[in-house]
Amino acid sequence: MCRDHPPNHRRYAPLVIVSALVLAAATWTSALDARQASGTQDTASSGGSSILDGVFTSSQASRGREQFQRACMSCHTAGEHTGRRFAGKWQGTTMGDVFDVVSTTMPEGDPGSLAPEEYASILAFFLSESGYKEGEKDLPSDLEALKKIRIEPLPQ
Repeated sequence: MCRDHPPNHRRYAPLVIVSALVLAAATWTSALDARQASGTQDTASSGGSSILDGVFTSSQASRGREQFQRACMSCHTAGEHTGRRFAGKWQGTTMGDVFDVVSTTMPEGDPGSLAPEEYASILAFFLSESGYKEGEKDLPSDLEALKKIRIEPLPQ
């Protein structure tokens, strides 16, 4: 390298950002795969309620939209985590699985930095945007309670 021309670190910034995003996605996917392999699917199919039962409120989903825009939107779009993508990725698991993965891996660079209620509200926003019906109670922010809520696709 020539002393007259210092290295241009800016040209590496996009590569670093893409690498970080790929690593975060791989971590999230690995965590989900590990939970599914550990038998969570069996737990999800026995007892409890389902996201089809109206497990969040519209006000909680509205709060979740605001929190998603504030904490997540710089890296993600809502469409990545809603609709058929949501059900396709998480079907056969529980809301506890989603909560556990999201709350321990996001936001990137500061995982776990949101309050449990904020993570639950973001998940309520995902459910609302996916077309699931709202109910009369907020989605709980307690992991054990969330593990009792099965994820099922919307009826066709």
